[in-house]
Amino acid sequence: MLQFQSMGVVSDVKVNILDALYRSKVNIFQQFSKKLRKTKKKVTEKREFLRKTSFRSNRIFYMVVIQKFITVNT
Repeated sequence: MLQFQSMGVVSDVKVNILDALYRSKVNIFQQFSKKLRKTKKKVTEKREFLRKTSFRSNRIFYMVVIQKFITVNT
């Protein structure tokens, strides 16, 4: 049994309950952080895909300039 100055004697059952509550909170936090890491990874993968496939501003500019030349010449 544990002794605290203000509380007197605390039974092992109460200590075990507090320990179980602490462990459950730690487990919940760890699960949340794992989900957060997975979400960040998915976002990074999507961003990488979009970066590779999307039009860059200079490409759009050149497309507009070429289109303008085509319309002016015809």
